[in-house]
Amino acid sequence: MPAADVERRGPSCVIPRVHIPEDVRKSGSCSEAILGKALGHLHQSGIVVLQNAVDVAHLDALNALLTPEANVLALEPKQHFNFGVHTGNINQGPPLLEGLMFRDVWANPLVLSILSSILGPNPVLHYAQGNTALKSGSELRQPVHSDIDFHHPLFPFSFVVNTPLVDMTEENGATEVWLGTHASTSIRDQVLTTDQVKGVPVRAILPGLLQRRRAVCPPVRAFVPKGSIIIRDLRLWHAGMPNRTETPRVMLAFVWQASWWKGTGVVRLPLSLQNTVREWERGNDSAEPVTSFRVAAEWLEGSVGRQRNGDVDTSLSSSDAAVIGVFSGFNGNT
Repeated sequence: MPAADVERRGPSCVIPRVHIPEDVRKSGSCSEAILGKALGHLHQSGIVVLQNAVDVAHLDALNALLTPEANVLALEPKQHFNFGVHTGNINQGPPLLEGLMFRDVWANPLVLSILSSILGPNPVLHYAQGNTALKSGSELRQPVHSDIDFHHPLFPFSFVVNTPLVDMTEENGATEVWLGTHASTSIRDQVLTTDQVKGVPVRAILPGLLQRRRAVCPPVRAFVPKGSIIIRDLRLWHAGMPNRTETPRVMLAFVWQASWWKGTGVVRLPLSLQNTVREWERGNDSAEPVTSFRVAAEWLEGSVGRQRNGDVDTSLSSSDAAVIGVFSGFNGNT
């Protein structure tokens, strides 16, 4: 059944937020109250904003490097633009440098407590990149879509963890989200079309479904202050919006998946960072009990071009034919 047709008490059309007290942020220990609120919001709305969840000094350090770099990337002849060059949206990953690998950005303890509670034990990081909104020369935007182009479960199996490096506003292209659409959407809700620019194939939610869903719960924009982390169900409908400012707006993106999903995605990292990541996984960098997790890393000698982690052919599907077979049989058919 398409998400637009679900007749139930839907989410309020306001993006849910949970404020993280300063002592909780510093300790990384997620209280039962915070955990319960976050899980409830993810179940009902498919998204939650954790405010004050990350050290803003870490974000400033990353932004100082990535913002000027974005303008350089935009001029590269082979630069890939998500949904076409007119959107001004490019992939731009976090720096793979020892001094800029921040645990609260890559593997935030509060986020992992929430994800392990909804995905099951040992969530796996399969994707580490970012979406940068450059100044757009038009009002053209991304079509409404989900980040899934394969048959998938009708229950949580994967989440995107977005960390904006600055305040996200209407002016700099805060993402449009359609609350509650994760609940019963499937690959059958999408159509392959050409979006606004001739010859650019994209997947988009069927127009009729958008119209019906809008009558139930219109889309809202993810306006969030710096220091926030956005946890979004991979199935949720959303769209990138134009950045009308002169400054690139960087939003990092990490995709976590259930261990049973056996995802195909890998995060390419230099071998020099292996000890750092292993320390995170073992919890040796924290005085608090640490949620078990794993980074699906491919360790490479020498420097690693982090843009490789945003290759166009990156897949978030399962590597297990049996898992794929189970879910290809009932998407939209039950």
